[in-house]
Amino acid sequence: MSKIIDLDYVTKIEGHARLFIKIDKGKIKKCNLQLFEGSRFFEGILKGKLYNDISHISSRICGICSVVHTITALKAIENAFKVGVSEQTKLLRELLLIGGLIQSHSLHLYFLALPDYRGFSSALEMASKHREDVVRGLELKKIGNQIVRVIGGRDIHPIAAVVGGFSRLPKQKELDELLDSLKKIRKNTEETVNLFCSLKYPDHKKYTEYFALQGNSYFNSDKIISCVGQKCVPTTDYEKHFREYFKEGSTAEFATKDGKSYMVGALARIVNNQSMLSAKSRKYAQKILDKKFSPYMNNAAQAIEIFEGVERCIDILEKLKLKKEELTKIIPKAGSGIGTSEAPRGILFHHYMFDENGVCTMANITTPTTQNLENIGDNIRLFLPKILDKSKEEIQLKVEELIRAYDPCISCSTHFLEINWEQS
Repeated sequence: MSKIIDLDYVTKIEGHARLFIKIDKGKIKKCNLQLFEGSRFFEGILKGKLYNDISHISSRICGICSVVHTITALKAIENAFKVGVSEQTKLLRELLLIGGLIQSHSLHLYFLALPDYRGFSSALEMASKHREDVVRGLELKKIGNQIVRVIGGRDIHPIAAVVGGFSRLPKQKELDELLDSLKKIRKNTEETVNLFCSLKYPDHKKYTEYFALQGNSYFNSDKIISCVGQKCVPTTDYEKHFREYFKEGSTAEFATKDGKSYMVGALARIVNNQSMLSAKSRKYAQKILDKKFSPYMNNAAQAIEIFEGVERCIDILEKLKLKKEELTKIIPKAGSGIGTSEAPRGILFHHYMFDENGVCTMANITTPTTQNLENIGDNIRLFLPKILDKSKEEIQLKVEELIRAYDPCISCSTHFLEINWEQS
C-alpha cells in the first residue's frame, strides 16, 4: 500500500522546494531535495552594466543579505581594476558586514528556529508565553538595522558603500549614539548565547568538511578558503575546487568540493576560525565544539557570532576617528575580478569580467545556500532512518528542524518545503 502526502508549503524558511521521500517496507528508497524557485536572472541582468552600477543591482538579490552582496561585489570590481581602499573603508565595511549578519542571525534564531524548540508554529504564537524571547529578538534585529543604517545610509540595500570607498560618511553624533546602543544590548547578546547553547537539539551528527575564509579579521576575511586539516585554497582559485551544477528537476544550483558535500556558515567559521574570536567568545565556542558535527550547532554558532559581532563593533567604534577621504580613483580596464565575503550563511563569491570601458561582460555569483544544499540532502538521508517510527507530522517537523538549522536562503520568500511522501 502506498501513501502520498502533498504539503503545499511550510513556513519559517526562505524559498520554495520539494522533498520527495519514498519508503518501502520501512526502508528509504528515495530522498530527493528538489528546488523550484523561479529563475531571477541576476547574473544576466548584470551583463552590460557599468561597474559602478553592479553593487547596487546585486544587493537586490536578497533583502536579508543585501549588505554582503554589496560588499562582495565591490571587492570583485576593485580586484578587477587592481585598486585598493583605505583602512578606514575596510573598517566601515566590516561594521556593515557585522550589521547585516546581526540582522540575519537574529531573524533566523528568534523568529524561524526558536518556535520549533518552544513548541509553537510561529513567533506570534510563541509570544503569548515567551514574550521576553520575541522582544530580545526584535531588539537585536533593531541594533543590526541601526548599524547598517548609520554606516550604509539605510536599513537594507546600503547606498553609501561604493567602488573605492564611501560616498557618504556618518556623522560623529550618529556613531556615538550607535556605540551607546551597542553597549546597552550586550546583556541580550549573552542571553542569546546561553539560550541557544542550552536548547535540547536532536541527537544527530554527520562528519563533514567545514570551509571558511581566513586572511583578515573574523568578520572580514577574504584571502584563502580554509578547512581544518586540509591545504588552504586561495579564493581566486575557488572555481577550480568547488563545482557548481544543476540537478534534473531543480532550478537551484548545487555545489560540491571534490565530488563531496560540505558545509559553510556560522558553525564552519567557529570550527575553522575559533582562534580569531575574542577570549569570551572562545569560551562560548567550547560549549559546542565537542558537538561540531551536528548541524544543529549552527544555531548556537550564530548566537555566538551575534555576541562576537557586537563586541567587535564596540571595539572598532571606540577606536575609530573618522576623517574625510576621497574615493579611490578608478580607471576601468579589461579584466576579471573575484570578491569573497563571509555572508551570514557562509562563503559568498562574486566573479565579474569587464571590457576596457568597465562594462560587465560576465557575472557568476555563488551563494552559501548553493554550497550547503547537497549537505542538507545528505543529512536528511542519514537522519530519516532514526525517526521512521514517528508519525508523519512528527517526521515532517523533525526534517524541517534539520533543514532550518542551515538557515537556507533559497529566495527571499518565506515558504520552503513541499513533501511528496510515498510509502508502501
